[in-house]
Amino acid sequence: MARVAFHTLGCKVNQCESQKMAESFLDRGFDVVEFAERADVYIINSCTVTSTADSKSRHAARNARHRNPEALVVLAGCYAEVSPDAAGQVEGVSMVLGNRAKDDIAALVVDRLSPELISTLKPGRSESTRKVRTRATLKIQDGCDQFCSYCVVPFARPVVCSRPSAEVRSELADLAARGFKEVVLAGIRLGRYLDEDGTGLTDIVRMAAEAPGIERVRLSSIELTDVPDGLIAFMAENRRVCRHLHIPLQSGDAGVLDRMNRPYTPEQFMAFVEGARGSIPGIAITTDIMVGFPGETDEEFESSRSFVEGIRFSRAHIFRYSARPGTAASKLTDDVSAAEKERRSKTLIRLAERYADEFACGTIGTVAPVLVEGKHLDGGILGGLTDNYVRVEFEAEDRLIGEIVDVRIDAVCQGRVTGTIAQGGA
Repeated sequence: MARVAFHTLGCKVNQCESQKMAESFLDRGFDVVEFAERADVYIINSCTVTSTADSKSRHAARNARHRNPEALVVLAGCYAEVSPDAAGQVEGVSMVLGNRAKDDIAALVVDRLSPELISTLKPGRSESTRKVRTRATLKIQDGCDQFCSYCVVPFARPVVCSRPSAEVRSELADLAARGFKEVVLAGIRLGRYLDEDGTGLTDIVRMAAEAPGIERVRLSSIELTDVPDGLIAFMAENRRVCRHLHIPLQSGDAGVLDRMNRPYTPEQFMAFVEGARGSIPGIAITTDIMVGFPGETDEEFESSRSFVEGIRFSRAHIFRYSARPGTAASKLTDDVSAAEKERRSKTLIRLAERYADEFACGTIGTVAPVLVEGKHLDGGILGGLTDNYVRVEFEAEDRLIGEIVDVRIDAVCQGRVTGTIAQGGA
């Protein structure tokens, strides 16, 4: 049987699209294998939000070619969409397909296969190739027109659109029928979801929480200014909705936010977080923070660092600015040295790690629902995420993989959270 492997970089939307692409290959009779294995087709679903993401995409393509010199290597996604010429010049790449080609990728790939490989295909979904279901990502929105000065996403995904609510309802039923217990609602600008009939994000969250068979609903990244009225109140009253919001901050300094074309102030961000925490005890607030934006002075960085200290995020992704061709910021002088970006990055990473430990320590002694994802260590140690985004390890039988069980949090040591299945939790 022809074998296909996927390597996905970037956001939840990319992860969802890789999941959909894998389904289309399964339907055509492919065997989906791990990216580290030898395959006949390798799909790199790329990200281009930073130069590091570009580099990782190129590296994955070269690795795939070295793993099987005869394989068809497809560089797809945002890097391919924004920089198709550069993507086509990457060593070993056979095909370059942007985001708009993802829906047809299986057919496009089959057209390039040899008759010998095509003869091995056995159309029809092969359930035996699938892993135990745990969490599914459901894309309900795509596209962005905000044009933050540093961001290339509006060039990679320019069409702002929302899936019809009827389609979302149908896919929720399909995911539940296939055994998924948790659904992550995803979008490039998730909070901008709006169906033609007026259905908004809060309505979709309610629909997902009420879907038979779906036990847990999580939101992917959502912009502060896009959080719809009623969402926090519904999250507070419905236990199926995970106590977790990922809200990109980017900077805690007002001047930098203004130059980034971010439509909020640090004060507005702080007020929202305080309100969410007041309404939903134990909620995890996670974020993205950039360092080294053009013109970011030492004073502005210290202002941002101080703001992070005030918020105390439960988790934060820290990344260094890199110019993206075509963006407004790419025309500015990148006047923060690489060494200074590294120093600032390390400073915030240390803070983020400290606050992540503090948040996890605050859960010690509590009992939380955990979606069991799989083995973390030998000896019967399984792991998974609590509803408020703490990864915990505990001893349990493999039969619980894919189930949601109650786990008592016992200890936190050097970033590792351990627990015990609560009495009656299994």
